[in-house]
Amino acid sequence: MAKKSYVKPVLFHAAYGVTEAQLDKLGVFNPTLNVDTLLFPDPLLLEDSSHPEMNAARATFDQYFDQVRRLVAGSKSSTDAPAKAAKELLRFPEIKGTCLGYGKDGIAGSGGGVDMADQLFKTASEIVGLGIDDPDLFLAMGLFENNFGPDMIGDMFTNVLFNHIADFNRRVYAALGVKTQPIEIRLNTGKRLKGDFVTNVAYPGADIPVILLPKDVLRDLPVAVDWRGVQETSEANREFRRSLNKSVAHLWSKKTLESKEKLRAWALSGPEAFGDLLDVVHGHDGKPYDFASDKLGELIWRSIGQEIASKYPFAIKKATTRSGPELIRITEEIISKFCDLIEKRDLWRELYHDGKPRLEKSAQRIFYAVAVAYCAANGIDITPEADTGRGPVDFKFSTGFDRRVLVEIKLSTNPNLVKGFTKQLEVYNEAEAPIAGYYVVIDVGKLRSKKKKLDLAAVNHKVSGSGLSCVRYVDGLPKLSASKVR
Repeated sequence: MAKKSYVKPVLFHAAYGVTEAQLDKLGVFNPTLNVDTLLFPDPLLLEDSSHPEMNAARATFDQYFDQVRRLVAGSKSSTDAPAKAAKELLRFPEIKGTCLGYGKDGIAGSGGGVDMADQLFKTASEIVGLGIDDPDLFLAMGLFENNFGPDMIGDMFTNVLFNHIADFNRRVYAALGVKTQPIEIRLNTGKRLKGDFVTNVAYPGADIPVILLPKDVLRDLPVAVDWRGVQETSEANREFRRSLNKSVAHLWSKKTLESKEKLRAWALSGPEAFGDLLDVVHGHDGKPYDFASDKLGELIWRSIGQEIASKYPFAIKKATTRSGPELIRITEEIISKFCDLIEKRDLWRELYHDGKPRLEKSAQRIFYAVAVAYCAANGIDITPEADTGRGPVDFKFSTGFDRRVLVEIKLSTNPNLVKGFTKQLEVYNEAEAPIAGYYVVIDVGKLRSKKKKLDLAAVNHKVSGSGLSCVRYVDGLPKLSASKVR
């Protein structure tokens, strides 16, 4: 799907004439229709869901993967009939419509294809050969199998449980009073899925459904790929800790992708090791994402820009020419207004959760939302082309204009703050050939020692003539004011 220029986030409730309160009452997630939210459905949350369709879905999930396990166990080679049947069941093409996951340029992902099915079959054969008969072995593989991430589990979820999801949507849309239409989804496996949905208004003519999901089955990371969560569980499990040798335990604590090969070797070393792994996955006290506090800032950016632009209007003179100086002027005005909102208008509050800084990507998204809102409010034809928090915020004029300004948002708590300026921004400069670059550092603590190094790096950077980037500091530390932006 072609990349869209996001003038502003399009929320489901606003697009289809319902209220956020209605969705909250029904326990339904309110998706952003033109960009994915980094949340994922987790099969291990199904049985505790308050929705009957999801309760029934857990049994379907188990039955599906038990069937795959039996086919794997019955295969004598990787090309016989049971193996082919198992591999076909292990293909999970992306089903567009949930607006969740890592779809970089919108709501499109990749899904699991033939190569991934072969990979899963091969590993499953090793696990089944150990005598493991738990269908959740396919979920546990996410902890050590390469290319097996949260999107993969999300694709498993929607493929295997589509009929239950369709039943949920039928009930919810009826309760909301939103008229739907029958939609047939054709997958690249040749399979066809049918359900009653609305089409996504953010992509007119594409016939993409809006597939709603309940909040209580969504997490920021599924248990089966959540290194942090599994480690916490393992720390409370004496038997599990005892089964880890020192080398693997060290790698486990790092929770890095580089650990996967050795962790894989350990997990497949015998039934006891893999059994321990399954015990920890099953014993993890998985909980849905806390939408009320939005600790990771997945939701807050969606509405904050328009609210701020309305409450604190800000006039920006529209560019009279498509010149470099005009582009730089507009970018600097937006950065200055962003600084003012944080330092003087209590926007700093949105940088924290329970007194601790939210993730850096939340600050990046807030900047993105503010920039988009002020550009739109002033009729300025300048688009912050960002992936809403997963990378740099890149300002440019309309398509075809070759001048570009880069703006990078960083928190002072980032351990790679100095390196980010000296290395990362240079890479961006080389790749994008910008006419200017801004490294905006929001002080939420732990800045003092880094500031000296960063200032020195900025001076050296300027003297050497190696770039066009400058550093801007924003005081994001908590203030005494009692008023709030929101």
